[in-house]
Amino acid sequence: MRKITLILMGIAIIAGCGEEKPTDNNEPGIVVTITPFRVVVNFGTIYQFRAAVEGTDNEIVTWFANDVAGGDSTYGRIDSAGYYAAPEIEPPDADSVRIEARSAVDPTKSGFAWAVLIDPSKIYVSFLGSDSLGIGSLHRPYRTISKALTRAVMGQIIHVSSGEFDVAAGESFPLAIPPGVTVKGAGADSTFVTGPGGMNPLTDAMFEVHGDAITIEAMHIRSSDSLGVGVWLRPGIQTRLVRNRITRNYIAIYVDGPGGTGVPRPIIDANQIDLDSIGIVTADSSQPIIRNSVITECYKFGIDIRDFSRPDLGDNDSTGAGMNTIRDCGDFNYHWLIFNGTSNTIMAIGNSWQVPLPSYNDQFIYDDEESGNSSGPVILE
Repeated sequence: MRKITLILMGIAIIAGCGEEKPTDNNEPGIVVTITPFRVVVNFGTIYQFRAAVEGTDNEIVTWFANDVAGGDSTYGRIDSAGYYAAPEIEPPDADSVRIEARSAVDPTKSGFAWAVLIDPSKIYVSFLGSDSLGIGSLHRPYRTISKALTRAVMGQIIHVSSGEFDVAAGESFPLAIPPGVTVKGAGADSTFVTGPGGMNPLTDAMFEVHGDAITIEAMHIRSSDSLGVGVWLRPGIQTRLVRNRITRNYIAIYVDGPGGTGVPRPIIDANQIDLDSIGIVTADSSQPIIRNSVITECYKFGIDIRDFSRPDLGDNDSTGAGMNTIRDCGDFNYHWLIFNGTSNTIMAIGNSWQVPLPSYNDQFIYDDEESGNSSGPVILE
């Protein structure tokens, strides 16, 4: 009887030992984590990732960028301390670089993180982009100019791809551009900004340009009902409209605000303005500089000069000829390339005009000859 009891006790001891064995096998192994898991890094800058190694006393890791130990010039380099040096330019195929830290004890154990690369001087917009998922980078652009403008700061260029940008695509008008920001399209024949219309330049303009160092370049600006206002432009240092086509609006460009000594003069250069009711309106005492532009087939006036404004169309307090082409504007009752409703003398030297009749060298100009003393002259040459 005693033998049987001893045997049973032995079985119990063996069974008890067997229950503890799985606990030993379930001890945690090596785990590598990287912080932060995701970070935005500007091109040409350095950021430090940190690796934590659990399950071993050896915390040494080998760092990789896109599966290359130590990284490379295309995707950025990373040293033994986790300092990641972002590349100087955009990688060709992605804007996110996978950062990996592999345990020196067991290279099969590793942790991962992501460096999202951006160019601090640029924001990208594409009709294939997303306002909710995009970050404004080349490979993850925003969908709308409106979204990009909420993120833009002084010195940045918003690059807008080819395509249609309108209310249906999510745009919210007017598009007010912050000071120091450039909005640049892919070309006036491929980047289309179409506004909802409306004839009040103070409320219905597609673009509001109010500030210094603002540029709109290489875009096609139009309204959906031919009754919109393309750009509402106010004085600003180095503020420019360059190489755009502004068409099928009630007013293509409306310029107002103060003018005179010390007031910056916005520049309208190398634009095509056509099929609008009025090409350019200058109001208040504004003094925009208009150069190298083509203003044609505007149904009412090519340039409508109001209030006390004095646009520079060539050799008017600046240097050089206007080099503008102004033709085929006006309807059957009003055929005015320029309508000067002010008492100011308007200089318009060095431009291409409608071919005049022999006896009327300014037959398409409304000035002092048509209105007596109430309007100042327009000097063409």
